Amino acid sequence: MNEQKIKQVFFTLLQSGLWNKPVQHLENFPLSESDWELVYLWAVHQTVEGVLFDGIQQLPQNLQPQKSILLKWIVRVEKLAMRNNWMNQILVDQIHFFSQIQVSPILLKGQGLAQYYEEPSRRVSGDIDWYFENRKDYSKVAAALHSKDITVQEDAGYSLSYVWNNCEIEHHQRMFDLHNPFLKGFLGKLAKKEEPKRLTLEVNEKTITLPSALETLVQVNAHILKHLLSFGIGLRQLCDAARAYFSLKNQYDERELQQVYKRAGLHKWIDLLHHILVKNLGLAESYLPFALNKNNNAEWMLEDILLAGNFGFHHEAYKSEELRAGKRQQIGKRLFSSFIKYVPVAPKEAISFPIVHFLSRFSH
Repeated sequence: MNEQKIKQVFFTLLQSGLWNKPVQHLENFPLSESDWELVYLWAVHQTVEGVLFDGIQQLPQNLQPQKSILLKWIVRVEKLAMRNNWMNQILVDQIHFFSQIQVSPILLKGQGLAQYYEEPSRRVSGDIDWYFENRKDYSKVAAALHSKDITVQEDAGYSLSYVWNNCEIEHHQRMFDLHNPFLKGFLGKLAKKEEPKRLTLEVNEKTITLPSALETLVQVNAHILKHLLSFGIGLRQLCDAARAYFSLKNQYDERELQQVYKRAGLHKWIDLLHHILVKNLGLAESYLPFALNKNNNAEWMLEDILLAGNFGFHHEAYKSEELRAGKRQQIGKRLFSSFIKYVPVAPKEAISFPIVHFLSRFSH
């Protein structure tokens, strides 16, 4: 089967799993064992293997993968469920720790987004991200971590990271991955306006604060752009955006969200993202905050995402070199390439990102 057919099968299964609907284009099945291996690898590289597995369950049994591949997939999905349960317990432990020092951060991404999936345990979980609304609480928690002899790493982007019971944790002083310095006042006012609308997540009888619906959508989409401006991102984060738009419909002002995108200089890029969410991930256009610009074509951006994989770790041009070195390679070349691609559609962020990211290293 040629790569274009594999791509069609991949997105057919992804849409089926993402929206719990029958698999379309059954004429592309059955697949050979080597073709299924390729679909599996694509799913893993894009960190959507759990969602694709749900799509496979919608296939007639005679069209499902061969036993050896199916068993491998089942084991991986079981491990996903176990990791998600473990992550939930880490969240509970962290909430207890924060309450002891009277701090109440906001959970970003991760398990807060998993709840919007048909089956939350199918979402591949990464690390845990907390946002602190003021520098005082951010510093207070850092001091408490030091007192527990936990090694804290000061990171670029006004953040810190550490390991808590083998789980990677990040603390952020900014909710949004928006780097244009002229947005600071605007985003501050937005946060105050959205504060009463903050959402919550119940995990093992603990209540965790989440961003508001509008903040969630801005945060998720800005995070996607940040990684496209650096080394790349996987389809998992786009699935997050699709499920968030679907689940949060009618919980935010669509015109206001559109104005936020325009004020941030993201409107052109957001439209491209929306094209992928609708055309390739199967989100109904009615769940978008504004209509698509039919003159736009996002195929180039989709190919960029497919080429690099999850956070750029699977880019064929750099993968073998990075495996040998154990770290990112040709950083300057890759960042410049991303800048050239995205400056026409998100100029303010494309210009601000490398400058602010560099300066933030000296802010701690």
